[in-house]
Amino acid sequence: MKFSHRNEFDPNRPSGPIINDAPNWLRNYFFADILSDYIFIDLDNSIHNLAGLPLGIKNLNERLCMEIDRELDDFDWNSDSCKDGLKYTIRNCSWFKFYDFVETIGEEIIKKETKDDIYLDINLSLHDITPHFEKYQKQVNDLFRKHSVEWLLNSNSKLETALPKALAERINNTEKSLDKFEAARDHYKKAKGYALGTHKDSENSIKESISALESVGKVLYPKTATLGDVLKHMKRDESIPKMLVDVIQRFYDYANSEPGVRHGGSKKPNSDELDAELALHLSAAFIRYVIKTKSQSN
Repeated sequence: MKFSHRNEFDPNRPSGPIINDAPNWLRNYFFADILSDYIFIDLDNSIHNLAGLPLGIKNLNERLCMEIDRELDDFDWNSDSCKDGLKYTIRNCSWFKFYDFVETIGEEIIKKETKDDIYLDINLSLHDITPHFEKYQKQVNDLFRKHSVEWLLNSNSKLETALPKALAERINNTEKSLDKFEAARDHYKKAKGYALGTHKDSENSIKESISALESVGKVLYPKTATLGDVLKHMKRDESIPKMLVDVIQRFYDYANSEPGVRHGGSKKPNSDELDAELALHLSAAFIRYVIKTKSQSN
């Protein structure tokens, strides 16, 4: 962060977090320090992509312009000026479209790398087969963190609300721990998306957080139908302290009684983003605890 920004001397760079904005200086940094590492001049037989970069400038610009309904002109297709054409697209879109572009560029990198023959081993995970994307993700997050942009690019190239590092690691570790619980993993991903994604939905996030915990419980206690049944079994087998089971029960009761979360109601929903984020963290903590405790008791 530069002197003028640290000391709030620059009127074009006000202090405080950036959420619903994408200033030109941020777009310039993104283009110069990040995107330029991944693009090459394509659709020109006289120019070869010897560095093996993943994104052709003209094709990428065409892809981005589809999202803003802009037709490319001769300036964009000319090899001498196509890079400036791409820069123009990124600099002159709406602030929210800039963040769409950040996601789309990551998706295009993943798509390109997973199509390459060198990455066709089905035994490799997404992280193994997208070295360019891993670098891109880190660069974007480093840039945003440095300039207090309140968004974080996840491993699927989707922007989420940025969390403190320790909390973010716990959230990601919870998702990884659900590899053997397919239904629970799907619920948890939805809860995370509704709570932290760009299109927030507090009621659905809380519902999915509870459903993720319920799904884990139904796998660990096969004869149960609801989280309430799971909690009764937990109390009976004493694998988890009863007072902690009571805490989970109160969490479940809250979700069942909150308007618009588990059931329809006559009252307007009043849960907000903080409620959804708290429910996500509680669900993550309970899921990790229940899985680990149950495995140790078997």
